[in-house]
Amino acid sequence: MKRKLFVPMFVTTVLLASCGADPTENQTTAPVVEKEKSTTEQTTDHWTATKTGTAVSHIHGAGFWQDGRPVIATHTGLMEFREDGWYELSSNRHDYMGFELVADGFYASGHPAQDSPYKNPLGVVRGTEKGETLEIRSLEGEADFHYMSAGFESESLYVYLEQATKELAPGFYRSLDGGVSFEPMKMDGIEGRGIAGITADASEPKRVFVYGPDGILVSDDGGDTFEPFNDQGNIVTMAAAKGQLAYIAKTGTSFDLVVSDLTDETETSIDLPSMSADNVPIELVMEAERLLLATSDNSVYVFEDEEWTQLLKAGKVN
Repeated sequence: MKRKLFVPMFVTTVLLASCGADPTENQTTAPVVEKEKSTTEQTTDHWTATKTGTAVSHIHGAGFWQDGRPVIATHTGLMEFREDGWYELSSNRHDYMGFELVADGFYASGHPAQDSPYKNPLGVVRGTEKGETLEIRSLEGEADFHYMSAGFESESLYVYLEQATKELAPGFYRSLDGGVSFEPMKMDGIEGRGIAGITADASEPKRVFVYGPDGILVSDDGGDTFEPFNDQGNIVTMAAAKGQLAYIAKTGTSFDLVVSDLTDETETSIDLPSMSADNVPIELVMEAERLLLATSDNSVYVFEDEEWTQLLKAGKVN
């Protein structure tokens, strides 16, 4: 089932104006000069500034919009960070789960807002225009995917279904058609290993990673067979960009962030921002030379130009 919800943009257009003189007998005719057409577009901003002191909870996804602004998916919808602080989308204020950015939008699951026409749970949602336009791809009213990863370029989806639907038993599934249909992953090679999460490769449709206390495993056949990716253990979260991976491993009471170049097989360590011992990294996103990190106390950090900047501290907007 597909459903679209569209919030129109308002456009004001300045029309072409021109003038000229009609020729009369025995009178020199001045040339008609046509003014250049000018058009002015005014776009309504559907984002409102978040009030100081607002509490932000349940961050279930993060990323960078196509314009570069950081965005997080929260219990009450989407929030983006601008130069002057946090802003909230005034529409489609759903409790998004499994929120994942792709080249021109995002995929998500979760629960609809109280005034929403959608059934609970949302199933698989495809969002565009920064979440102002939504399309239900499948499983509306049946599935809530807490664990979902989307290839940034390929838009292949890899999910873990916790509760059975009418046709699907609990387990791991892939979708190579943007969430319209799903097929089970065989998951050979993961026997005896713990799995904390799943990450789709950014550009290769059938490459997918799983990670957890026993490290990272990779599959090149859509999740049917896996083999170890490296010997690093206890991975708490990871991210994929074209030709790159980033992952955070826990060693004792500390965390280590590593960026892996898949082309030349080199790895670079990056110091993490200072965090309390009981504050665990939960969301990691990589885009070119930038990283976005969210932690279990609902703090948000961005890494750019070789340094970390904290955008949200312990879930309180400053």
